Amino acid sequence: MEYKYCENKNFEDLACGRVIYYKSGMTNFPVRLAQEIYGRCLSYSQEKNNVCIYDPCCGGGYILTVLGFLNMASIKKIIGSDISDQAVDLAWHNLSLLTEEGLKKRIKQLENYYAQFGKQSHIEAIDSAKRLMNIVKKHDQKPAVSVFQGDILAEETLRSRDFKADIVITDVPYGNLVSWKGEEQDPINIMLDNLMPILKSDSVVAICSDKRQKIKAKNFKRLDKQNVGKRKFEILTPIA
Repeated sequence: MEYKYCENKNFEDLACGRVIYYKSGMTNFPVRLAQEIYGRCLSYSQEKNNVCIYDPCCGGGYILTVLGFLNMASIKKIIGSDISDQAVDLAWHNLSLLTEEGLKKRIKQLENYYAQFGKQSHIEAIDSAKRLMNIVKKHDQKPAVSVFQGDILAEETLRSRDFKADIVITDVPYGNLVSWKGEEQDPINIMLDNLMPILKSDSVVAICSDKRQKIKAKNFKRLDKQNVGKRKFEILTPIA
């Protein structure tokens, strides 16, 4: 695929499980692809510098955390939700890394691991955490963070929420690790309908999915679509 907004460089500091917390069963996502999708969404968005980004299937918050580090200058609010309480707890831990306090806690934890086990991987993780700390220290204003438990397939989940998302980015459940809970026959399109209360007329929604998953998007206009290996992503905006 052609990358327009993210150069091909080393993203090992953001590798899942290195500094960013990981638990078995939680999914990760290619860092360069996440940044490319964000760049494309930003190109379609009218809001460039005070972006509120939301992930309704955030899992452990990996995508949101990565994008927070790479786009701290433009992202001012990060919101995630997931049906799983365990995922929400992990997402809170990961998004705390976008602060000096959260990174200091993580560095101390990694130093304790090294003192106990003496692994080279812990030294490398500490070095990565210190480089991420340099990113955080460059920005006086850190993104405001919020994570909540909620089923995006339930109509009431977002009905009373008091935020509006400029960009929605989510990697929907598919494959062997994660699947939708419930028996809904058309979960992606149900999710799109349920997103409407937190969208503005110019909001941009990016959905990553398996190639076989169909997006009908009856209330949305498609802005972009791209196949990437076994994945695809589509970028949409509400129809006025």
